[in-house]
Amino acid sequence: MMLAPTDRRLLLDTLAPPAGYRLDHAIGTTYTLDLLALLRVPLAATALPWSADSGGPVENPFALLTALRRNAGRISLFCHAGATKVPAKHVPLLAFLENSIHPVTPPRPGGVFHPKCWLLRFTAELPDAPVRYRLLVLSRNLTFDKSWDVALCLDGELLDRQRRGNPNRPLAEFFAALPGMASAAGHPLEPRAIDRVEQMTSEVRRVHWTLPEAFDDLAFHPIGHDGKPNWPIENLHRLMVISPFVGAPFLSRIAAEVRADLTLVARYDELVRLEADALDALDQVDAFDDAATLLDIEDESGEKSDLAEQLETELSGLHAKVFVGERWKHAAVYIGSANATEAAFERNVEFLVELDGWRTRHGTKAVRGQLEDANLLRRFKQTETPQPEDPSEALQRKLEHAAHKLATGALRATATAVDDRRWQLALHASGHAGTEGVRIEARPLSDPGFRPVDLAADPAAAFRPTSLASITPFFALRLTGRTDTGVERHLDVTARLQLDGAPDGRAEAVTAEILSDTDRLLRFILLLLADDGDSDRMLGELEALLTEKHAGSSAGNVRGALGLPLLEPMLRALHRSPEKLDEIDRLLADMRTAGASTEALLPKELEEFWETINEVRRART
Repeated sequence: MMLAPTDRRLLLDTLAPPAGYRLDHAIGTTYTLDLLALLRVPLAATALPWSADSGGPVENPFALLTALRRNAGRISLFCHAGATKVPAKHVPLLAFLENSIHPVTPPRPGGVFHPKCWLLRFTAELPDAPVRYRLLVLSRNLTFDKSWDVALCLDGELLDRQRRGNPNRPLAEFFAALPGMASAAGHPLEPRAIDRVEQMTSEVRRVHWTLPEAFDDLAFHPIGHDGKPNWPIENLHRLMVISPFVGAPFLSRIAAEVRADLTLVARYDELVRLEADALDALDQVDAFDDAATLLDIEDESGEKSDLAEQLETELSGLHAKVFVGERWKHAAVYIGSANATEAAFERNVEFLVELDGWRTRHGTKAVRGQLEDANLLRRFKQTETPQPEDPSEALQRKLEHAAHKLATGALRATATAVDDRRWQLALHASGHAGTEGVRIEARPLSDPGFRPVDLAADPAAAFRPTSLASITPFFALRLTGRTDTGVERHLDVTARLQLDGAPDGRAEAVTAEILSDTDRLLRFILLLLADDGDSDRMLGELEALLTEKHAGSSAGNVRGALGLPLLEPMLRALHRSPEKLDEIDRLLADMRTAGASTEALLPKELEEFWETINEVRRART
């Protein structure tokens, strides 16, 4: 059911709106974050392709620019402060997502913000159709990680009134708590973002969910959002735990809740760390073994099958967290972010969904059978003395703690004007707490050069002057520490810092830089006007401009401006889709705000024709 290798869905598939609907707003949560992965999320809400022919993420900046201009303001992502990866290269388009990313700190000391879920609100393109919601509960972070995961996708409809016995109250309370955790991290939400969260947490109480096949009930189990521990997995006859990470205190606690069989599936490297007596209460222990799967998926000729080759390049390691329980004839399947550790249920912020159904379809025997049929399990027996923890792992935790402190108020950034076109970014420190014994270097993501950070100085670090489009609140931090034995370890993270003094218009400046010549601007306008079926072709032509595969002509009329047929699409949009013309109007206004001369970029004939269209639109209103 959950981990069948032939039944896989990609995250961006599940974020796409239903037919006839558009994304109104999305609230997401993640522990670690890859900024380049987040750039693809707005694409999922458009008709534009989000994957390239190679199967990888689309890199076309025009597709990303279109999606970000349309949807970046519709996304609120909450992530653990100081746990964002450093991208391999700076992408100026990240300027559109500055106000969409909300670093948080968990309520309980020593915990982490670990949930991985999305709540999406969709509105209909036609009047009188109901508002629809979607809930995604995942076991993976918003990264390009290629491990075995599990995802639950629930679609629902907003009702006029809340039904008796509605299970959504804990779900609403969880999402309602997120802005408070952002404020505690020194990153309060803007009023508009708070309004959207409040609207969705109010409405979601009245959503009726469509359950997956063969399940007849569900319950939501948020953990730690209110600062309290929560152990929802209880009173079971049998339990099968599937978790990449596992701890002895959890096994001891959960064994008291299971009357009969307790079994465990985890990573081999986690199992070998456990003492033998920690496994004594378990009836069976298996190591997750995807390597064996790849060896055994062959076609009739004995060669490795296409599926095996696909999995070999795409999937590696266990990251799914599933607890399959049984209460007599019924199964209770818990899916979400919590690992089989005491920290998950005592200190962290986590999110689980419980699905109840028949044991014959979703019980421990059924799920184990699917994993065994896929050859994903290997019986584990502890034969060696567990090795003590590597000292560098304790150092790693110290560096992660320091990164969290720096990202939650210990560092802030300022932008100061040097002249009319350049600004200097600097870092300022508010203390040393949690960073003792750690060497810190930093740089804005738009600057390739690291600078030492002196927390006792003011400023703690200053960087070379930069352009408006390169001003950013995203800073790469490099933290370095040493163990008692002299082993050095590094941690590279991105922190979204509070940025004081930053001028307005940075996203507009990025737009103007990307559309810096006439050919790019006109083709981008044509992309905005294109019907869904023409988008792929237009994106290909735009991308070809970047690699200089061909150059535009210089015809001098509206129909053939630079070889592009703009007249017909503009007239069609005037009658059928005037919102496309509104989008072009905003684009040209943003470029003028950034100081671009649209009069110089647009052919005179097109400027005149655009003014005529605007006159017609004004007359209609």
